[in-house]
Amino acid sequence: MDHDPRSPGTTRTPGTPHTAGAPRTTSASHPAARTPAGPVDPAVALADLVALCAHGPRFHGTAGIAAAADWLVGRLGAVGLDVVREPVALPGWHPGTVRRAVVQQPLVRELPAWPMLWSGGTGGVRRGTVEAVGPQGLWGDSMVWQKFVVRGDDGRPVAYLHARDGGPAAPQPLPAGSDHDVAHLAVGRLDGLQLTEWLGDGRPVEIEVELDSGPVAEAVSDNLVVDVRGTGEGQVLVCGHYDSFFNTVGAYDNGSGTVALLALAERWAATPPVASVRLVFFTAEEWHLGGSRHHVEEATRAELDRLDYVLNVDGLGRGSFLEAFASPESFSTSFRDAVLSYAAETRPDLELTTRFPPTSGTDDASFHRVGVPSAFVTFNDLHRLHQPDDEPNEGIAANVSWAVGLVERVVATVPRPERAAPPAFL
Repeated sequence: MDHDPRSPGTTRTPGTPHTAGAPRTTSASHPAARTPAGPVDPAVALADLVALCAHGPRFHGTAGIAAAADWLVGRLGAVGLDVVREPVALPGWHPGTVRRAVVQQPLVRELPAWPMLWSGGTGGVRRGTVEAVGPQGLWGDSMVWQKFVVRGDDGRPVAYLHARDGGPAAPQPLPAGSDHDVAHLAVGRLDGLQLTEWLGDGRPVEIEVELDSGPVAEAVSDNLVVDVRGTGEGQVLVCGHYDSFFNTVGAYDNGSGTVALLALAERWAATPPVASVRLVFFTAEEWHLGGSRHHVEEATRAELDRLDYVLNVDGLGRGSFLEAFASPESFSTSFRDAVLSYAAETRPDLELTTRFPPTSGTDDASFHRVGVPSAFVTFNDLHRLHQPDDEPNEGIAANVSWAVGLVERVVATVPRPERAAPPAFL
C-alpha cells in the first residue's frame, strides 16, 4: 500500500509496474542486483526456528504471538528494515482446558480429541448416541473429513465429531454456517473408521463428551509488513503466516515459512532484488485467513494491480515432496517451470505435484479471489499438522534453506503474468 491508514505519515515506495511477459530489467540509476552469496546455512535456519518456537504457541490474540511479533520486528530492524504493524481484530475464542470424548458402548474407549476453532462448550459432561452424518468439507473442500452427530435423549445435538481424513486428531476452523453454540471435536482417522465400522454393523454407539471452549472478547494481533525497494522494475508480494494453532509451537506450520521470510528479508536488505518486494508476515491464517483477508480488504484496486504476483510460503516440512500451486493457468505453467528448473540444478530428488485451480485454505487464496496472480509452495508434513510434536528439526531447516533459494530464483526470473478475471463460483 502507498499509505498505511493506521500509521499517518508512513509512505510506501512500491516498485514500478512490470509489463506482463517481459523479462525483469534494472533501472538506469541502479546496478544489476547480485545474487546473495551461497545458500542459507541450515544450522542458522534451525537456530532461528528454535528461537521463534521458544515463544510458545502463536495463537492469534495471545501473548505468544505478541512476543513472536516483537522478536521478528527486532530482527528486521537490526538489518535496517522498517516494519509496519497492521492490527487485525477478530471475534475472540478460547480453546478451554477440558476436552474429553469417551466411548461408553459398545466398549469403553477414549478418543484423543481437540476442539475445533469457534466450537462451543458442552456445559459439563454430556452423554449421547452417535450417528454418522457424512462428508464434512473444511477450507472449502480442500479437506474432506467424516462427520458424526452426538444426540442426547431429547434427540437434540449435544456435540459433533469430525474425523480427519488422514492422521491423528488435529483441530481446524469450523466452516461458515456451523452452530457455534454446540461442541465440535476433531478426532483422528482411525477413530473415525472405528465409529463407522460399529455403526455399519448396527451396534449402538454411546459416548460421553465434555468441552469448555467458547467465545471471548475480540482477539487482536498484527500483520507485519516490510517493503524492500528493488533496483529495477516490478513488485512481488512474498508472504507466510506466523501464527500457529493453540496446541502447538508450529515449527512446520508455519514457523518454517516465517524463518524463510526472515532470511529473505535479511538477504535482500544486504543485496536488493531487481523487483521491489513486499514481505508480509500474516497473523490469523488459521482463523480462515483473517490476516491476509484484512490486508486485501485494506488495499485499493490500484495497489493490488501494481503487484506482479503473490508467492506464499506455508509449511516447509520434512522430506522431498513439494506441492506448488498457482493461478491463473498461464502463471501456473511458468511457475511450475521455474520450480522444476531450480530443482534440476539443486534438488534432483524432488517430487513435485501441482494443482489447478489451487486450494482455498492458504493466504494466497485471499489474493487469488480478487484476481491477483498467486502461488503457493509447501513441503507437506500432514502428520505434524496442528500437533503438539510439531517442533523444530533438521529436516525442516534443510527445506527452509532450499526454499529461500527457490523464492529468490522465482522473484528474479518469473515475469509479471497476464491478469485473468477473478475466479467465479466454479
